[in-house]
Amino acid sequence: MFRKIIGTIGTRALTAVLAFITWTLNAHYLGPEQVGTISLVILAVTIIQLFTNFVAGGALIYLTPRTGIYNLFIPAYAWSFAITLIAAFVLQLLGTLFPIMEIIPAGYFKPVLFLAFVMSFTSANYMLLLGLERVHAFNLISLVQIIILFVILLFMLFGIRLLDVMAYYWAIFISYSIAMVIGLVVLSPSLKRVPLTNMKGLMLEILRFGSYVQFANIFQTMNYRLSLRFVDFYIGRAAVGVLSLGMQLAEGMWLISRSIATVQYSRLSNEMNYDYSVRLTLTLAKISWVVTGLAMLLVLAIPKFVFVAIFTAKFGDVKLVIASLAFGIVALSVSMILSGFFSSINKPYHNTISSAIGLVFTVGLGLLLIPKYGIPGAGIAATISYSILTLYQFIVFSRMTKLTMRDFMLTRAEIALLVSEMKKIIPL
Repeated sequence: MFRKIIGTIGTRALTAVLAFITWTLNAHYLGPEQVGTISLVILAVTIIQLFTNFVAGGALIYLTPRTGIYNLFIPAYAWSFAITLIAAFVLQLLGTLFPIMEIIPAGYFKPVLFLAFVMSFTSANYMLLLGLERVHAFNLISLVQIIILFVILLFMLFGIRLLDVMAYYWAIFISYSIAMVIGLVVLSPSLKRVPLTNMKGLMLEILRFGSYVQFANIFQTMNYRLSLRFVDFYIGRAAVGVLSLGMQLAEGMWLISRSIATVQYSRLSNEMNYDYSVRLTLTLAKISWVVTGLAMLLVLAIPKFVFVAIFTAKFGDVKLVIASLAFGIVALSVSMILSGFFSSINKPYHNTISSAIGLVFTVGLGLLLIPKYGIPGAGIAATISYSILTLYQFIVFSRMTKLTMRDFMLTRAEIALLVSEMKKIIPL
């Protein structure tokens, strides 16, 4: 399992490097206002995916080893197509009738719709691969996607000199389309046609499990990104660009915890030993906390002029965004591990409750702090929200497993385990 974690971290590290260069290119050649528009387009697609993932999301990982892939593939794709279409039109209608509720930026309905289609189908492929514990294939396809995105963006900016939002749009759309096709090719040997029996019962089971998971994801995504809409409304589109770039850089510190959580959930969904699941989750949560904290300290040590030199003076407040998010980012690295545990033992409602609690603080503090303090207010609101929701999960996990505070201290044995597993892959 640790080999899969290290492999996932390596893939995500390379992905993060390419993403960082991509953000730098966008900052230099598109500017904060267009970067802000890109962020809102991606936010609209993400919101649509929140609804497609009721069936085509994390429930597929949990149910694949229990149900079989073919019975899940058909409803996942059918649901994704229908819900993407419905959700896109509903969001467009809401924005037209109530401008304050605009989710899809004006003039970007078709780009959002088609990008939502390919990203939803690709996501379904990813979930099925993880359900099969095909972590290597998942990592490889993810890496290919970001490489293609990067290459196409370079062509758009420097080859045909397309210096607007559509340069990034075409890069992400084509890259995900190719990733979707590759995913289907990789899954095809496992898609052996079988009679589709008891589909009603299966759909109810998918929706039952998927609803808990997805309501948690809906609330959590709003925790992550609702501040973008508040900033757009109160301050303006250019401020959205600065905030979104700072958030992307700060969230880059989740590289370790997300990699761990991806493999952890895939492993524990196939593991029926509760004590093993508890011990593994405890160890991974501690490692995630320490590593993310150290990474964040290194980023905070970078002087402001470095960020200005990289992203231009228009993004000078990026360092301030990162600083305001720092503690919350570290706290949420633990939440990701605990969320994987609750989902793997079929108690995802704890993730839903924690995310709902966080959302209350995100909305309340966002409306209070953003108009008064601007971009730093958004970061402070997010940090408090992330910390509160993680605290709830921590308390539930401690009570459920009868663990004490002493158990949450990183031990020499756990450090030795991590070092020994890394040595198997990277000679030290």
